[in-house]
Amino acid sequence: MNQRYRKRNTPAFTAASYFALSAGLFLFCLGVYNADWELNVKGYYLLCMVLITITCIVVQKVVRDNTEDKDIRLENPKHRMRNTGAFTGMAFAGLIIGFAMFFIGLYNAPFELNVKGYYIAVILLISYSAIGVQKVTRDNAEDNEILAEQDARWNIQG
Repeated sequence: MNQRYRKRNTPAFTAASYFALSAGLFLFCLGVYNADWELNVKGYYLLCMVLITITCIVVQKVVRDNTEDKDIRLENPKHRMRNTGAFTGMAFAGLIIGFAMFFIGLYNAPFELNVKGYYIAVILLISYSAIGVQKVTRDNAEDNEILAEQDARWNIQG
């Protein structure tokens, strides 16, 4: 039983997750900055991007919390859930509203199809990488706690 706990994410995967999110946010902002749109239109698309990014992170957290809490409740029925049903619903509603605002605005915009495709691709990159960054951040924090506890036990025993 002297086997050391193995981290869930490699440093390369962690870096790739952060890079993908940074690249997506940069490319989206670069596209909006260089567009010859009115300022209110630029603000609309930036707001959609921020809403989608934040709600992707929140939805990932809520789904993971709820899954972990259900597993814990099987062992301890008195365990208190970290998220209420209302908060879970609001997280999903925010994500749906963000995507709806983005796609409705893009559908009705007088942009060429390649411009619409660019923004769709980048917002999907941002969405996926925001979820990945939240997962990696949480995994790494939990792994570091586990490794610290394991090191403390080994120091006491050895």
